[in-house]
Amino acid sequence: MTAKKTPDTAPKGPALPFTAIPTLPTAWFATDAVEKLGDIGGEFMEFLTERIREDIKTQHAILHCKDAGELRKIQEDFLQTAVNQYSAQAGRMMELANAFLASMMLPRIDD
Repeated sequence: MTAKKTPDTAPKGPALPFTAIPTLPTAWFATDAVEKLGDIGGEFMEFLTERIREDIKTQHAILHCKDAGELRKIQEDFLQTAVNQYSAQAGRMMELANAFLASMMLPRIDD
């Protein structure tokens, strides 16, 4: 008696997105790289929290302002603070991104 053959229904390409992982550099899994990636996420969350805090502070000030001149000053201060914070954050994120990439690509040099 011959065994019945079942049709091959397995997908022909990678079945999971993780099947390509072995082709990635092993540095991707290095502890230092993962820590640097966590630093980027933490820094972003701190920045987001600070910006929301500024938004709430500004809305509170707008709700309690007495005249158009005061409103203009509140809006000026808000915009200036936002520009300063976003500029500083862009530089900080570039530093963190560079540190992350360096942890993945450059070999450690022991002194």
